[in-house]
Amino acid sequence: MPIEPAQLRRGKVFHKLIQAEWQREAEGDIHVERRVVRVGGHKGRVDVFVEDDNPKGVIAIVEVKATDWDRITEENVRRNVRRQIRQIWSYIESQIRDGQYVKGGERKDVCPGIIFPKRPKDKQRMMLIEKMFIEEGIPVVWHDETIEESKACQDRANTCGMDL
Repeated sequence: MPIEPAQLRRGKVFHKLIQAEWQREAEGDIHVERRVVRVGGHKGRVDVFVEDDNPKGVIAIVEVKATDWDRITEENVRRNVRRQIRQIWSYIESQIRDGQYVKGGERKDVCPGIIFPKRPKDKQRMMLIEKMFIEEGIPVVWHDETIEESKACQDRANTCGMDL
């Protein structure tokens, strides 16, 4: 069996860590690696899919990415963010088309999110990434942030002109 690149191995470990955290700590019907059929019939796999028990409740779609933003050129940062946004929106659309987001006759809201292992060292880069995702309605979580630092996201958003 060929040896996997270190980045791929780290990514798999990070995925398993986050999925285990959600299974252990989140409430609702939690599925890891949930298969979905995206618009156009393409198959996809949501890293963490959570549906609460409330018929008018929420479906959470969480994408886990082990992207090392410090190793990517600025030009590729934007390209990578746009690609990840398209992927997440394809999962959101898979839930809102054809009434798939309706359970028990009631509409459910679809709430996306993306989790990265660590913040980029460059604060401007971090704000750019967050801004691009937030403009598309996708909150960003940096796994290496404390709760207090995560709450400061609102301050970062205000600093770079985003309304949350």
